Amino acid sequence: MAHRPRRNTGPNVGKPESVSRSRGTRPQAVALTDVRRVPQRWLSLLAAKDLESFIDSAFQVVRTAVMCDFASAFYRRGEKGLLKGRDSLGRQYGREFMRRHVELSPAVPLALANCGVKVLATRNGLPQSNREVRKMPFYREIMRPLGWRHSVALCFWGDPPEEFPLCVISADRREAHRDFSKQEVSSLERLHPFLDSAVNRIYEREAATTAQDGMAVVAGDGTHGFAVLDRNLRLVRANRAARQLCAVWMNNEETTHAGDLSLTWRLPAALVAECHELQHEWHTLLSADPDATGLRRHRQVAHPGLPGLTASITMIGPSTTGLAQPTFVVELDQRERDGELDALDRSVHLLQQLTAAQRAVATVLGDGLSNQEVADQLGKSVHAVKFLLHKIYEKTGVPNRAALVAVLHSHPRLREPTSS
Repeated sequence: MAHRPRRNTGPNVGKPESVSRSRGTRPQAVALTDVRRVPQRWLSLLAAKDLESFIDSAFQVVRTAVMCDFASAFYRRGEKGLLKGRDSLGRQYGREFMRRHVELSPAVPLALANCGVKVLATRNGLPQSNREVRKMPFYREIMRPLGWRHSVALCFWGDPPEEFPLCVISADRREAHRDFSKQEVSSLERLHPFLDSAVNRIYEREAATTAQDGMAVVAGDGTHGFAVLDRNLRLVRANRAARQLCAVWMNNEETTHAGDLSLTWRLPAALVAECHELQHEWHTLLSADPDATGLRRHRQVAHPGLPGLTASITMIGPSTTGLAQPTFVVELDQRERDGELDALDRSVHLLQQLTAAQRAVATVLGDGLSNQEVADQLGKSVHAVKFLLHKIYEKTGVPNRAALVAVLHSHPRLREPTSS
């Protein structure tokens, strides 16, 4: 009778010398099953509220679809690969072991070269000869210590796809057993959409929680202008002041001529660069401690040409060791300097000297209206509105429409009606 290996669940599991091995054991799974039986376990995937419960359910589903000795999961995406791993035998893979796994695995370059690939079999990246396989560092340091020779990996990339898989679930067989057949690989391919949907649901749930953490920071600070951005710096939410101050920061006339500033968003390049630096810092910290949660980092940035215009960037790391990436909170403010008038203050002073017609145009413009909408509201022609705007810029020195709107919102008294 073949010896069944003892499960190793100690803290050092994952290091090559501490991973138990066994040869000749039977695959610990039910007989090969048609994938049409798997949806019976689909409810457990739908019920999974976090990544750990999903992985446990995925192990059961995979081992129902094909015979395998054990199933493995790799997750917690870092800058250079997945940082955490465990399997259905109860083994947790250590940090150094995972680092070597990413460095040596032939599947990693295959996945990166085929972004979005759903299923990868071991035979696609390993030599055909067993003798050649045994010479490989990946075999000596990874395959042999874990006790597998054949594997099929299901890769999950997120929606929209990321540049590296968010999570990988694999079915693994020991050296004494044959490789997975085409029929078995096809069964796993048909299983992929079910698992992929569950991964995306958990990812979205974790991302929403991290975004809510960002909103809580904004609510606590009561900032003048704020924007919450996802891991790809896509806008989640921004208030009107943040949009206007970003437009002032970039001095972007093209953006503001669209008329309604509330429909416009662009993060200045300098702030994008700072967010990328913070993201790199987060990945560095995560590589040192893959179990780290709730990491936060801050950056303060001042506009190089507009004194008083500043941005504070907070990177908020996920509160779990799951799939989510950091959220970014950008807080923008514009303050007057004590004891002197800068260019913006001089513009405010000059705005108070406008004629009644010019001030009427500026006041309505502060509501984010287009030239046509300003003309309709004031009963003027578009040509007259453009002429008055030209005179306002000329008289005040305000460089563009965005800067004018920012001045009006920074100094509400300027928008109070006056008699001619």
